[in-house]
Amino acid sequence: MNKLKLVSILALGLGLAAREAVGFASRAVLCRECISTHFPQRVSVRYYQPPENYNDDAPPFSDAETPRDRARRMSMARELQSLFYKEEIPYQKPAAQTYGSTALRNLPTLTTHDRINSADVSSLLPGYQYVWHIHSPQHCHMFHSILSGPAPWYIGHVFLPGSTPSKSKSSEDEVETSIIDSTESYSDVQNRLKSGSPLYGTLIRITDRRFQDDDGSIVVAVQSIDRIRVHSVASAPGTYLSTDVQLSPEVELMNSYFDRALMSSATYISSHGDAANIDENSNALTCPSAVSGAARAAAAADSSRVRRFEYLPIFLEEKPTRPRSPQILQSSSSESNVKKLIKNAIREQDKMKTENGPEYISVVQLCNYDAFEYSSLGNADSVTSQALKTYWQHLAKEKSQNVICEGDIFDAYGGSSTKNPFVLPEPAAPTYSSRPVSVDAVQIMERHVWCSLDEMIRLLSIAAASTVAVPIPSQLLGLLPIRNDWPRGFALEDYAKSLAKPGSAIGTAFKSPFVRVDEISSSNSSSYSPLRRAQRLSFAIWLLLDGLAMTGAQPPPPPRNVILAMDIEERLNAARQTLDGINSILRKIIPENRKDRDDN
Repeated sequence: MNKLKLVSILALGLGLAAREAVGFASRAVLCRECISTHFPQRVSVRYYQPPENYNDDAPPFSDAETPRDRARRMSMARELQSLFYKEEIPYQKPAAQTYGSTALRNLPTLTTHDRINSADVSSLLPGYQYVWHIHSPQHCHMFHSILSGPAPWYIGHVFLPGSTPSKSKSSEDEVETSIIDSTESYSDVQNRLKSGSPLYGTLIRITDRRFQDDDGSIVVAVQSIDRIRVHSVASAPGTYLSTDVQLSPEVELMNSYFDRALMSSATYISSHGDAANIDENSNALTCPSAVSGAARAAAAADSSRVRRFEYLPIFLEEKPTRPRSPQILQSSSSESNVKKLIKNAIREQDKMKTENGPEYISVVQLCNYDAFEYSSLGNADSVTSQALKTYWQHLAKEKSQNVICEGDIFDAYGGSSTKNPFVLPEPAAPTYSSRPVSVDAVQIMERHVWCSLDEMIRLLSIAAASTVAVPIPSQLLGLLPIRNDWPRGFALEDYAKSLAKPGSAIGTAFKSPFVRVDEISSSNSSSYSPLRRAQRLSFAIWLLLDGLAMTGAQPPPPPRNVILAMDIEERLNAARQTLDGINSILRKIIPENRKDRDDN
């Protein structure tokens, strides 16, 4: 058996394609001769002696294959997967591992071309969570490669214009078996990078996974946790797409660290003044892009520090099934034909569910905070100091090796001209100087959004002629600031207080405590910036607005790829304008006498 044939059988044995391939590979490839010939140094050969009651010739998934036969065959297939995806070199996590780094190298990246449900038509905003069912062989291979290493597991997601929209349910089988060509995504990403316009995406964390033995599919629970900017393509065409990306905090978050970043530059130069080349590179360490990079490093470090508080992990739970005795579905000769047909249909339905694997409980779209993690967060000042120190040390080292400071450095293919520098180049125009933004300005806009949302709920209740409250996601209400200047009749404060009562829990399938961010952070206000609360609102509010889009409302909601590229104040302002447009339509359809009666 030549090596090419062996690799082909290995790929088939992963359970990524036809079911029959799993059974064939699990028997064919695990022979002593094949493994010892092609992997003499890599694995220790273990010969599996079939037990006496094991039918080695039973076709996979046939009636002749007993549960014991199948369990042994799948155990062998999993051994095969472990062999195929075993790392030859120490696993390199794609995410930034130290405070001070903002680069994520070789990040496996999905695009809207990949047609994964809920990720195929628009950008994914941070703060959302999903359960994905992975069926296509290419995607299964990608996720097996990722999940073969230790947690945490990260991927990227990028919106590419012109992506094929989601197909209907009737063509679901066609979608699952179609070939996904990563070359299209590769070319589109390269073209966007060459155009000079920034390409934003989302960093996604995998929190749980299940491997389906029956068809080789994978079920993963994922959370979108941060914004990224694609710097270059790291993979060759033909494989799944990997990119080098940079964490991309909004300008408001970077501005909050600008003064400290500027001072840390001077401190580092003065404390290392006698070092070789430090005088030659002092201008490089004080140029605007270097200081902007330091502010980015500090903001990204704080984002990593509070991530345990901001994102409660989700886990996959199978839907409970009602136990059913086999005798109940046994047909007897005395039964009518209709009853026999019903029982036969139930048996076929149960068989189909078994073949398709278990169903999993759906998750709410908005991520929950984890209140129990707040007290264990690292000290904000020490994390910032560590991030800035690490950043300047690596930048000075790279400048001494003649790494260019100003502007982006791309080769002909959009890649970095320096081999994996610790510090990726900043955008040509430093973002911190684009426009003056203050924390107060963001908080004022945040208040406008809440007031417009409260008015919309009041108008919707009047329009529906009902006293029933419009449902607001509890995760959204948890972001309501604690203030004493809300307008008269502001109802959202009462909703939030009712959810915050001791012993109350939120959720349907999964119960968790209601977390009002301001109440938790009040115990140590310096540990969590109000800018991060406003940032989370600027993403979460669109879950509500997308479902309330009204014909004729001006301005219409911007597309999600535009929302993702905005800064915090811009995003909140877009949400306020969308809410005001909806409220304007509602006022037109509500009779004046009903509005006046309600106001009084």
